[in-house]
Formats: sequence, C-alpha cells, structure tokens
Amino acid sequence: NIGNLEKENFKKFNSNLFSSEVNTELNKSKISPRENIEIIKEKAQNFIQNFQNPDEKNLLFTGNTGLGKTFMTNCIASEILSSGKTVLYQTAPVMFDEIIDAKFGKENSNFDLMQNILTTDLLIIDDLGTERTNELYLTELFTIINTRLLNQNNKITKTIISTNLRPDEIERIYTTRISSRIVGYYRILRFFGEDLRFKKRKTD
Repeated sequence: NIGNLEKENFKKFNSNLFSSEVNTELNKSKISPRENIEIIKEKAQNFIQNFQNPDEKNLLFTGNTGLGKTFMTNCIASEILSSGKTVLYQTAPVMFDEIIDAKFGKENSNFDLMQNILTTDLLIIDDLGTERTNELYLTELFTIINTRLLNQNNKITKTIISTNLRPDEIERIYTTRISSRIVGYYRILRFFGEDLRFKKRKTD
C-alpha cells in the first residue's frame, strides 16, 4: 500500500533542490538545507545497511510539509523491499481508526491489521499528530512502539515515524512513556528549508 517508489528512490535523489545558503535565524541550524539533507541521506543509508542490527535505531523524521520526509521514507522503503523484506505503510489517522474498528468488530476484512503492524519488518507511520488523540489511541500507539522495540515477535523490526511535530510537542501530546521511547530508541532527523512543492510551482 505504498506508491511512487518508481519515482521516489535514491536514484532520483537530488540534493540540489535544497538551498546551499545557511540561514541560522530561519532554520535554527548552522548548516544549509542542502548539507542537512545529505546528512539525512547518509543516516538513511546507514539505517538500511544495518537493518538487521538490533542496536540500529529507528527513525523519526520531523519537519514541516514539503521538505522531503515522504520522499526519503519511500527511498528507504524501496531498498528494504528490494532486499526481500516486508514494508507496511500507514498514515496515523487511518491506522488508528482501522485498529479501533477491527477491535470493536466493525472491520470484516480477513487482513489482521494489528498483527501485521506488529510483525512487518519495516513499519512506516506517516503524519503522526494529525490523528485524533484520546486514551484509546495512545494505548494502541504505546503497544505498537513498545512491542516492536522489544522484538517480542522474535524478529528484528524497525519503524519510521514521520511527523510535522517537534520533539517537545510529541512529549506534550503523547505522554512521557511514549516520548521517552522515541527519544531513546529513535534517531531524530529534522528536515528544514523551503517547501519544495512551493518552490517547484514558482519555477514552473
């Protein structure tokens, strides 16, 4: 259930789309968006190469829309699929709604969503923070993150979370027991710069 892999992969990666100018005040960084995306690419490739290493951290992509988070996620997904492993992509709102529907018997599909979420080699949770937040959803998110971290299915599983939220906003919204696991077991990679979709429209 993941598309655009033929268009969004490392062969199509072009860091020249990102500015080479350093704007410390705007981006809160001493490096340029181009240098930053090159570092993120390197971390992403390390993640792929060390996928079977239990000490390799999961990934949290954070930053505003249009900065390449989905593109980088698809680059990783393409490589993981090519290696023969399974990848499951879910947006946070759809994932939580479907989990709750299945739990309360509203979903008649034979596809065991929760089992697949817990056992797929790579789980991608996109748009975390756009879903409704309540105790039930928080419980399910904790179960997903914790089960996959502890390798309770006797296999190494990795997770990529993509969000527009800052780490401090994640802690405020998702409670300490969830945010502490993200901080401790996820490599946090911040995307910044100009909205690439807006930039493309200006040059078309």
